[in-house]
Amino acid sequence: MPTTAQRMLTLHSGRRIPMKLDEATWQAIDWLADQQSKTWQVWCADALAPASDAENMTAALREAAMCRLLEQTIFQDRAAQYAAMGNHPLIRDSGMLDDAELGSILEKAHVQGRLDFGGFEVVFGFDEHGQDCVWIRNGLRNGLHFAFIVPHGLTTSNEKHQ
Repeated sequence: MPTTAQRMLTLHSGRRIPMKLDEATWQAIDWLADQQSKTWQVWCADALAPASDAENMTAALREAAMCRLLEQTIFQDRAAQYAAMGNHPLIRDSGMLDDAELGSILEKAHVQGRLDFGGFEVVFGFDEHGQDCVWIRNGLRNGLHFAFIVPHGLTTSNEKHQ
């Protein structure tokens, strides 16, 4: 069972409330506060200001911490990845696909081969428009897949296919 700790928090209204959270959540809050050069008390009070009428302030704080943690880690990293994608000719027209999208695309594609790597599968061939493609099928259930479309100027095998 996770270890919990209780800290007293003073809200912007001056009201003091006890907050009991697991250690991992407190560590996340401490890290988030440090990222903004704030104390954990100020960070928590700021995070709870929009939820001042919430019935469960602990749940509101936990939700705020998890949302901010996602924003500071995964979403920022994803934004940087998208920015970099536009700068490379092979990645520029690539994209992520869910299971249904990949299935639909592969039904219309001319698949030339597959390479199974256990956790993922590389599928290569031509899409429905005759363009060279490489699809990476994620081995995780409901995981995102990735499609590379080779730019027209980089392929010679397309003429052989048509």
